[in-house]
Amino acid sequence: MKLILKLTIAAIFILLSFCGKKRPYEPDAPILVCKEDGSYPLHTNAQRFGFFSEEIYKDYKAYLNTFTNKYGAQPGYIIRFQQIDDAFPTEFVNFFLSRSISSVISVNVMSMKAEKSRNDTLLREITSGIWDSTLNNFAEQARQINGKVYLRFGYEMNGDWFAWGKKPKEFIQAWNYVHKIFTRKGATNVKWIFSPGVLWDGATVENDLINYYPGDSVVDIVGLDGYNYGNIYKDGYQLRWKSFQQIFNVSLDAVSRFEKPLWITEVGCVSDRRRSEWLKDLFSFMESNPCIDAMIWFDCHKKNEPDFRMDSDSASFDLIKKWLQ
Repeated sequence: MKLILKLTIAAIFILLSFCGKKRPYEPDAPILVCKEDGSYPLHTNAQRFGFFSEEIYKDYKAYLNTFTNKYGAQPGYIIRFQQIDDAFPTEFVNFFLSRSISSVISVNVMSMKAEKSRNDTLLREITSGIWDSTLNNFAEQARQINGKVYLRFGYEMNGDWFAWGKKPKEFIQAWNYVHKIFTRKGATNVKWIFSPGVLWDGATVENDLINYYPGDSVVDIVGLDGYNYGNIYKDGYQLRWKSFQQIFNVSLDAVSRFEKPLWITEVGCVSDRRRSEWLKDLFSFMESNPCIDAMIWFDCHKKNEPDFRMDSDSASFDLIKKWLQ
């Protein structure tokens, strides 16, 4: 009896010791969205990488040099956010084109100059022609760029955090109306990115994603925005840490049915001891899907938001720097 007891205790001790050991991290199997027989351009990781930083509004030329020196690589894309009545950023776009970097202009369907209440009806104002002069000027300036310009009109339209969100019929009508203006101007160098947010808890593919799609003839690229906020309480919701797969896989599978080029148009993960493993899953996805031309990191720590900056912890910084090089 004593022998059995001793053997039982020993077995428990061994089991606990084994469970307590940290096992080597193995990335989850990434979802595959590229066709196996597809012939895709060979791009470096840096050429497929883009970022947004609030520093670009201060001195984008200096910040690009800072970024390049810090990471030892130059990005392929730069993202810029602006309002619908902001002028087309000609100097900005031309500078980055001179460095072989493509600009992704993310247009908020709102105005900081008009009365705030108008933003709730701005989609309808667009289709009624009220913004024709502004949109014609913007399209004409874009047409004059000697290179591609990527346009994200009304991104994350399937969410409820923007004034233009959760209005699928109005959004599609406004998208098609603006697209016609660019077509009449001959701005064929502008590539249109349909860029919803990933599906969140309780949202469905049909009701919260597919029904916002403006149509194959007016969309060039489909992108997805997705973030891991970690364990925080935000906007009335208790958020939990999620893997890259948990955040993106269902939505990636859904948008792949459009058979358009796919991008990760915004991505970020809160700085955390687990972030390096999260990044490994992201990089594994990119390496397994060479058809994904762009992955754009939201390199910011905004007020009342998690810290998404790439250099906010040394483990993540080292991993990203190595991947870019």
